[in-house]
Amino acid sequence: MKKSEKQAIDILNRAFNNTDLETYVFTIQDYFADETDQLAIDNPKMEDYLNDVIPEFTEAYDETKKDIWLNDLKKIIKKAELLIQN
Repeated sequence: MKKSEKQAIDILNRAFNNTDLETYVFTIQDYFADETDQLAIDNPKMEDYLNDVIPEFTEAYDETKKDIWLNDLKKIIKKAELLIQN
């Protein structure tokens, strides 16, 4: 796994351990809006996928449905990990 791929997965995984998830959603948004240049070089398919799904996904965050949101995040991570393997 390349460093940029690991960083992208790590950013998403940190959501599961964050005590202030509502604020952390903005960290995820900012990361995928500004910090994926190297990921675009290392794994353009993964970068395209995450940049397609993350903005809408983070905008849809609802504190009252946090468990559903985190479950959907697991699915996004799993698909991103598959894109690393292919």
